[in-house]
Parts: sequence; C-alpha cells; structure tokens
Amino acid sequence: MANLLKGPAHSLYKEFTPSAYFSYQLGRNSFQQGYLGITSNVSIIGLLHLRFPAHRPLYAKQIQICFLGTEFVQAQCSGPKFSVLNTNTICEVTIELWKSSDDEYQEILDMDLPFEIPIPLDIPSSMSVVKGQGKVEYCLRAIISKKSNLRGTKKIIQCAYTVSRYALPPLPKLKKWIKRDPTKRIGYEINLNNKVFGPRNPIVVRLKLTFYDSRVSLENFIVGLKEYIVIAGTFDIKKKSKYMSMTILNGRQLPMTTESQYNECIADIKLSIPEDCSSKLTWSHESFNIKVTHKLKIKVKFGFFSKYNFSLDVPVKIVNMLSVEEEAYLAAELLYQQENSINSEPGTQPNFPPPNYEQDWLTSQTSLPPYS
Repeated sequence: MANLLKGPAHSLYKEFTPSAYFSYQLGRNSFQQGYLGITSNVSIIGLLHLRFPAHRPLYAKQIQICFLGTEFVQAQCSGPKFSVLNTNTICEVTIELWKSSDDEYQEILDMDLPFEIPIPLDIPSSMSVVKGQGKVEYCLRAIISKKSNLRGTKKIIQCAYTVSRYALPPLPKLKKWIKRDPTKRIGYEINLNNKVFGPRNPIVVRLKLTFYDSRVSLENFIVGLKEYIVIAGTFDIKKKSKYMSMTILNGRQLPMTTESQYNECIADIKLSIPEDCSSKLTWSHESFNIKVTHKLKIKVKFGFFSKYNFSLDVPVKIVNMLSVEEEAYLAAELLYQQENSINSEPGTQPNFPPPNYEQDWLTSQTSLPPYS
C-alpha cells in the first residue's frame, strides 16, 4: 500500500533514506488538512514508513514525530556564507507514535505508522526575505530511540515542509480622500476599494480631479505598492524598502470631461496581486525579528504648477487567498460537516467539527461606488 502513496520529494529531506520516509494520506498531495487562517482545526496528516532488511533490522523502543517551526536571522560573512545570529522557535508539537510494551528494544522490519499533528493556528507562513537573511522554516521530524552498539541513540528523519496561511476575500471597506474647495486651483476625490489585498482581491484606485483653474494641467498620476522589510538581528537592525508594483498614467492620455461647471479628469487604476508572491512580493508578516509591511502610495503631479502636487499613502495588508477551486472545495466540505453535525445522534460529537468559516465572505469585492 505504501508504494501507491505520494510523498514529499527526496530533495526535501535532510538526508533521504529508503529505510524510513514519510508519505501523504491516500488521495492527498500534501500533509496539511484544513486551511490555516480560515478553518478552526488544521492538522498535519500522513504516514511514517519503516523498511529495514532482515539482516539489518531496527531495534527501537520509542518512535515520536515532531512538527517544528523556527525563525532564523542571518548575516552574510565573507563570500556566499552566512552566519546565524538569532533563532526563535515558533512552534514545536511532539506526539508519540509507538512505544514498546515492555520498554525494551524490539526488532522492527516493516512498520507503517499513521500520524496526525494539530498545528497552532497563530503560526506565520513559511517565508524568506533579503536573500535569506531572514526566514521562517518548518520541518517534520521522526525521532526514533534505537539501539546501536549496546547503547541507546536517536535516529532522526527530517523533511522540510511549507506552511501557507490563507485569508478570505475581505469585506468592503472603502478608503476615501476628498478635497473640495473652489478657492483652490485643484480639488480631488480618490477612492481605494479596500485595505486588504491578495490574488483574489486586486487593488483598485479611482481618481477624480476637479480643475477650478483651467490653466492647470495634469502631468501624471502614479500609483505604487511599496514593501518594507525590517530584520532585527542580535547586533543591528536591517531595513529595506522597495516599490513592488507601480503604474504611471500620463495626464495627456486621460480624458477630460466638461459635464460640470469645471473640467474634470476621472481614471481607474487596477494593480493585481500575483498568485504566488514567493518570487516578488512577500505576504504581510510579523514575527519575533522579521516584519514585512506594505503601503499604497499615490502621487499626482501637475507639471508647471508643481506647487500643487500632492501625495497620499495608506498602510495595506497583502495576504494569501484561496483559489476558486480551493474555495469551492472548502464550501463543499463545510456543507458536509454541517450535515454530519445535524445527522449525528443526540449526545454524540460529530466526526468533523465545522470550521470557523462564514460563507458570506466568499464574494470578492473589487468594485468601487460611482462618484456623487
């Protein structure tokens, strides 16, 4: 049976050996059950397989499995090498899989041990910033108390594991900047569709400029997403900021309307968040020594009348979101769990307690209201 199961690639093991390895539960492509950040119970589920030849059996008296998460802060030394300045344990959950009945070493040739490890719901996603100088890593470890040369030793099977947090598409929360004063040369109304964005919820900015003085002309309108990274090491604090996305609209390309008393310019800008931020953006994050934040910056320039230029910014969050397929699967799973809860006998607990999940949140809100 074990040969039919899928498991992590050999490259994810610290040292892969065919005598001890992990596999996923039948029909799954990952250890993780549930969606961290959305469902109320998330677990690592799989199997540990032991395959030792008859001429070299394993003698063991206890087998444990551990899910370990660690934050590393590093500094680059000479050349490509790094030195670890600081480490912090994010989580460490250990459970016992097997123990000899008499507390003596027993011979093991073939053994399949299923496991289920609950994940703390507040742990951050796996991440790496500033060329690996700050990172959060997770691993799955099998710890075997074995007999070797008449002494007890530990055999550790370690496999890297990627943890992903998720968020549902956010409820509408409009951010608005308004300046209406005919005594000034320029008035504006700028709307931002939300303060939380992700692959399912792009950034949408709507600009409306009112030119109280017809001599003033728009040079360009700039919208940019800036990322700020802070890594606090033992000896110093590293800060880095960079524009991760930017759109520039030339004022001469934007249509002017004369429907009202004054000339007006209206434009919409949409910045999409990529499905996978690992190669460019980093999800907004805060742990012991690593902090990643984001700001949306808006700049409006008027060329010759540069003294009327203005800039706006607002802190935003960039989060990972479920795909359409994952969301549909989760909704179906929720319905199944609710039905299971209804059909369970009085006084008994359902097999799968329903997650903390609101179906009304499924609708992605990316549109903006019309201007008044």
